[in-house]
Amino acid sequence: MPSKKQLTDSPKGWVAKHIQDYINTDGKKGHKWNGHLTLLLTTRGRKSGVLRRTALIYGTDGDNYLLVASNGGSDSHPNWYLN
Repeated sequence: MPSKKQLTDSPKGWVAKHIQDYINTDGKKGHKWNGHLTLLLTTRGRKSGVLRRTALIYGTDGDNYLLVASNGGSDSHPNWYLN
């Protein structure tokens, strides 16, 4: 796992808090969020090389995880999708 200096959490305050709750409780707090399952996704910036972490709602299909890159319904893709 990358060190704290190498990893940047989401700049959105509520997402950063969700991530820290998830990590600090080993997923006991944060894995289920508002009735949805969530995971922590870490991506590397395609230009900067910086590691960034965010929390995402996911689904499953058998052994596969399903993520929707909706960016909250925006017309543009989320940054993690582009990386």
